[in-house]
Amino acid sequence: MKNKWAVPLILSVCCLMGCHSKNILSTPQLSVKVVESIPNTSAPDWVNSTTEFWEAKGYYYYRGTAEGMTNLEAAKRAGNASARTNMAEQVKSTIRSEFARALEAGNYDDSTGGYLKDVFFSAVDNLTVNGIVMQETYLQRLLESDGLQERMYYRAYVLARISVQDYNGVVKRAFTDTKAQVQANKSAKELVKETEARFWGNQGEDKQ
Repeated sequence: MKNKWAVPLILSVCCLMGCHSKNILSTPQLSVKVVESIPNTSAPDWVNSTTEFWEAKGYYYYRGTAEGMTNLEAAKRAGNASARTNMAEQVKSTIRSEFARALEAGNYDDSTGGYLKDVFFSAVDNLTVNGIVMQETYLQRLLESDGLQERMYYRAYVLARISVQDYNGVVKRAFTDTKAQVQANKSAKELVKETEARFWGNQGEDKQ
């Protein structure tokens, strides 16, 4: 005897599958197109560089970016602010890393080394990084579309620089502040002198 429920059951499953497929919405493809460049030239090499922070010819450089602004002047200001803030943080991060490298190359007990690192890092964090210059700006006006809506906005690229001399000035202030704070701690006082000598020695090796 045939199962009288077989055909209705199959139809019901097919209907459910059909209804489910109708509820699947296709995601629009997002596209972004450059419609204007300021200045009207090809992007400089530093814009497309995969490196954000580098040293060359007596300067440290940082590429800052900002996007989303619909006003040109606002985009420029946002790009400058991003470059300046991130350049300062990158300088401090580099100094902290170089100090840690110099410290770890010496012989010291963990308590003294840990204390000195905390003091130095705090000194670096509290410094103002002077000498940052906005060297170049490159802007793109972008058209973003998802097939349903369009949006126009700017992307700003800003090349910031600081001279090695100004960078070294930040380092010197960090060591001066650190030595003043550890003056009463004989072990830390000696260790900071040794670490400072290795720090500058490492800087010289890196430039050879």
